[in-house]
Amino acid sequence: MEGIAARAQTGKAALYRRWCNKHDLVHAALVIALPPLPEPRSSRTAREALLTVFTAHRDVLAGKTTFPGLDIMHQLLHEPEMRAIFADAVVRPRLKIIDSILRAAVEAGDIDPARVTPLTARIGPALINHHFLLTGTLPNRRELELVVDTVIPPRGAAERPTRRT
Repeated sequence: MEGIAARAQTGKAALYRRWCNKHDLVHAALVIALPPLPEPRSSRTAREALLTVFTAHRDVLAGKTTFPGLDIMHQLLHEPEMRAIFADAVVRPRLKIIDSILRAAVEAGDIDPARVTPLTARIGPALINHHFLLTGTLPNRRELELVVDTVIPPRGAAERPTRRT
């Protein structure tokens, strides 16, 4: 709290009047800095909605938002309580949106219900993170579209023969 107070050019007492501890302060800071979740729109297909969510995820990683950079996120993830705060404030709400998109896709007949597992909502963000960690670059729009294709295969994809290398 001392370091935070110094950076904010205030005293620790002012921080403690508003937040009981560092964890509450970090949670509030994450929630304030997070860009808004993309609004679900009935005019979008499930694939378009996923592309919107995945683009927003990429933009957070790219530092195109006021959300803390990867170096700060990395520090948060080393402390179990902070990791839990990060999961509650950042990860779970986004997975909930993705899950709702997938459920809508099942209802619309765009995806086979058997393809949706408890882990399906994590595939897109995981592939985006994986791409960034391995290449040091963020996926471009075409690569994000391929991530969407992985989560919700395009119509007719099952009938196409798979090319093996």
